[in-house]
Amino acid sequence: MNATAVSRTVQEPIEAGDPRAEPRAFRRCLGQFATGVTVITTAHGDTPVGMAVNSFAAVSLDPPLILWSVRRESRSLPAFLETARFAVNVLSADQVEVSQAFGSGHPERFSLAPWSAGTHSGAPLLDDAVAHLECRLEAVHEGGDHLILVGHVEQYARFDGSPLLFAQGTYAVADDHPAGHDSTTDPGPAEAPATDTDALFTTLLKDAAHRMSTLFDEHRHTIGVNDVTSRVVNRLGAGPCGSEELEHATYLGRRAVEDALAELVEQGHAGRDPHGRYELTASGRRIGQRLRHSARMFTGQQLSGIPEADIAAARRVLLALQPSS
Repeated sequence: MNATAVSRTVQEPIEAGDPRAEPRAFRRCLGQFATGVTVITTAHGDTPVGMAVNSFAAVSLDPPLILWSVRRESRSLPAFLETARFAVNVLSADQVEVSQAFGSGHPERFSLAPWSAGTHSGAPLLDDAVAHLECRLEAVHEGGDHLILVGHVEQYARFDGSPLLFAQGTYAVADDHPAGHDSTTDPGPAEAPATDTDALFTTLLKDAAHRMSTLFDEHRHTIGVNDVTSRVVNRLGAGPCGSEELEHATYLGRRAVEDALAELVEQGHAGRDPHGRYELTASGRRIGQRLRHSARMFTGQQLSGIPEADIAAARRVLLALQPSS
């Protein structure tokens, strides 16, 4: 029997190396694995304690076990170890601000998110989450600079809604993959293929934005930035601001913002103003100008051939969908 060789193009990595030498690049590599977003809570005496966590994972159905990890130096760690009971709140797609509040340790985070005490754990259960898991602490394992906490689920509740996701340093939402509707996996009655007019408008917006961003990646790389750092540069181009404001404005995670700022500072593209806020340097402003120029050229190419009246109508629709000030 003759074997037929399959030719393929070898994919070159964007980044590669020793994770100990390049911890931020290693974190970006780990960010290629999409996760859900949870807020883990406990009641430490009369004080509610909570933190945003995306290291949550299921372990076992029998017994019902889950796990998550927490940094050893976390100020919240003693509360979880001492109370030995906690709740996992799986956030919904509408709870980005909740994730940001608990991820940044906002002092008023529990007043920003309505909650009630769990009947089994006493831990805060956040309103509008898509799932609650009330747990008792089963075991604690060593995990390098983290501790791995295993919880025995004593009570669960699932609610309607879509989960909030996190991947590549930014928030995302779940959507059905087109391959999931393939006839080989869906034995239901055949349906006529959907046309553009059949698709949900929000799906068209999301798909168009994803495609445009992917196509623009080549331009970003030519300038020397990526999607995350370009978002930070664009926001700083409007004026100095702090890291927490950047997190809210860019919809990036706290660590993604911190890594982007550290990278921009190391490259001499950003620094601190007298008030401690981050601002672009002269070279950073040049990067921003190149990004805007490249974006205008790219947009013109993509919209070429579309009637001006259609572009104007689409612009009015998009502006109408923007949050009111």
